[in-house]
Amino acid sequence: MLMRLKMKMGILIALCVLFSNITHAQTLTNTIALQSDTIEVEAKFPGGAAGWASYLQHNLRAEVGAENLKVKRHHTVRQTVLVSFLVNKEGKISEVTVVNPKEVHPALAAEAMRVIKEGPDWSPATINSVPVIYRQMQSITFEVSAE
Repeated sequence: MLMRLKMKMGILIALCVLFSNITHAQTLTNTIALQSDTIEVEAKFPGGAAGWASYLQHNLRAEVGAENLKVKRHHTVRQTVLVSFLVNKEGKISEVTVVNPKEVHPALAAEAMRVIKEGPDWSPATINSVPVIYRQMQSITFEVSAE
């Protein structure tokens, strides 16, 4: 029996970008987290939140969900990958990790990490006009429906 799979990622990604960003900065030693209210300017993706949402929508391979999640007919399966990464003083992405690996399919975790690692450089966060290392957390939700 063939089922038509439908991906509904665009809206979910946009909502995740707008409402689920968790951020904080780190000192130059990269070990002591600072209060987020000490950040003068947060790290920023080119084009801001709208640019980030657009980048994710255009670069995530939505079919990874359809290829790896089993869905019963007339049901929907949703998995949210929570990814943590650093934006360094030069705006480069590093230390990309999945925070909830036991809760999501490994292929979805790998896809979420891939899209973040391959993204362009960000504008770094600053404190007193000095660039600092900044930790960003991003949730990416994959949803598959079978009709």
